Amino acid sequence: MSIVKTPDGYKPYDSGPITEPTGPEFDGGQQDADEVLCPLDYQEEFVSFGSTYNAFISGIGAGKTTSLIQRIVLNAELWNPGETGVVLTPTVPSLRNVLIPELRKWGYLSYGEWKPSKKRWVLPNGSTVIFESADNSRKIQRLRGPNIAWFGMDEPSSIAKKAWDIMVGRLRDGEYINAFVTGTPKGYNWVYDKFFGDDKLDDVNAVHNVTTKDNPHLPDIYTDEIVEQYEGKFYEQEVLGEFTRFEGLVYPWFDGDNLIPSDDAPDTYDEVIYGVDWGHNNPAVVLAVARQGDRWLVLDEWCERRCTVNDHARAAETLAERYGDGTIYCDPSEPANIEQFRRDGLNAKKAENDVTPGIQHVSSKADNLDVVETCQNLRNEFNQYQYKDGGESDRPLKQNDHCLDALRYALFTHETREHQKPKPVFGRDY
Repeated sequence: MSIVKTPDGYKPYDSGPITEPTGPEFDGGQQDADEVLCPLDYQEEFVSFGSTYNAFISGIGAGKTTSLIQRIVLNAELWNPGETGVVLTPTVPSLRNVLIPELRKWGYLSYGEWKPSKKRWVLPNGSTVIFESADNSRKIQRLRGPNIAWFGMDEPSSIAKKAWDIMVGRLRDGEYINAFVTGTPKGYNWVYDKFFGDDKLDDVNAVHNVTTKDNPHLPDIYTDEIVEQYEGKFYEQEVLGEFTRFEGLVYPWFDGDNLIPSDDAPDTYDEVIYGVDWGHNNPAVVLAVARQGDRWLVLDEWCERRCTVNDHARAAETLAERYGDGTIYCDPSEPANIEQFRRDGLNAKKAENDVTPGIQHVSSKADNLDVVETCQNLRNEFNQYQYKDGGESDRPLKQNDHCLDALRYALFTHETREHQKPKPVFGRDY
């Protein structure tokens, strides 16, 4: 299977494995990816051979997924034939609904053997590509597996840094050991530190400052709708692909002191509760939150797009099996979803949705709230959820708030209702 340039762009050509380079060569006889792959200059820069650590950070719709796939194929077919590599996505749906369909669209999965139950793609040259998700701390721990020659991450800003650290530790085989990420920024998190910050990794090839509008293949209606939908810092992040520091944060007190390593999370708690925010195009969220004495700890998160209420219920069940039974406080905007949770045997209740008092309540926990480090989506939102007009308004922007809404539902509703419970009368608890 070669990758050739056609009038419609760069496509696979099923003529058997590439065994002899047909373009300019690197040391060791490797083929120059720039001659056979991506149609856009910034994509070609990302898929180039040589650097150990590679990043393509851009606005949405700039061609990141296509670039990720091309680098996967280059590793499996040309750079590390016969070796094992891993592709990591933030969630199972992002793997199932985005990455796998894109691989199919390009015709790659018809080459060699695709094993959907094991999420493995085995090529005729002996290369194996393993697809994994990193949507909870247990899955991240399970990444301590085979020795690999390369790995890639899609949307790394939604994946905990611990997953990156584990995967780097598995890079032990192959002729060209390399790691690569593609995604949109989510504030100044570990992705910025690794690839762009003062303490960035050695031997980095980082493609940045690519905007949504730099992709000439997008229809005008797509870019026009984006311009209308986003504003301010969110526009800079999502459309311009810039790392940006959000002004007027709703929770400016949240910092590294509120984080704890997953290995240090306690095994027992006084009680566990859950917060739920519904979503489809926006992320749907379930948070597991535990109390020890006066301290609250966010243990785990589930954060998915394009899922059903049944997917949501299964996620809540999984977290409850893992951390224990507790009340599930749900976004009150979807009473039918709450009823479905109840029919599934879940202790779901309508949450209080008074935004300002709820924010004030969460803020009152600033010195008594910890978050397990692997809850990356919640951490991102703490650093992006802002008031309108950069803090001049007392109303938050309805952006970057899905995990934080779930946290507010859980903490505010639980403690408010606990304090409002009537006292037992004549030994009977009403």
